[in-house]
Amino acid sequence: MIALVTGGASSGKSAFAEKLACSLADTRTYLATMRDDCDEARSRIVRHQRLRQGLGFGTVECPDSLRPACAKGWHGGVALLEDLGNLCSNALFPPCGRASADDVLARLDAELSMLQTAFEHVVVVTVEAGCAADGTHASTADWLRVVGALGCALAERSDVVVEVACGIPCVIKGRLSWT
Repeated sequence: MIALVTGGASSGKSAFAEKLACSLADTRTYLATMRDDCDEARSRIVRHQRLRQGLGFGTVECPDSLRPACAKGWHGGVALLEDLGNLCSNALFPPCGRASADDVLARLDAELSMLQTAFEHVVVVTVEAGCAADGTHASTADWLRVVGALGCALAERSDVVVEVACGIPCVIKGRLSWT
């Protein structure tokens, strides 16, 4: 099963995604995408570690690529990718320079497909990027395009799509038997 969980910033999507992942399999892998490069990032990382403490997740650090998560072959269980927006940002804006949005889109789409073959279930958390204003900076526009395109592609391939608003999940596609 593939599930896409979307929503605005601090909407409760991560907590929902963790609950969903825990319901799918006993073998759980958390794919951490946030770079530990500033105090704010460290604070968010610690917060997310506390949220999933005791839930049985192994963690794979993959801030720049999903390849480390797929490298060991078929894992089974469930992978929780937290989150697509960070992964896109890190890929578009590496520490030295800037990558092509088209190249990042193609690479991450391929890596997401690889992830789907490495795990029995995949839950992807993404930010709702479709509400941005016109006139954004070119680099922000590239990020919005990549996150939006990957979100749309994942939604099409997903069995379940859920939008979380104010902590309330709304199933957009598919069915969840436990909600």
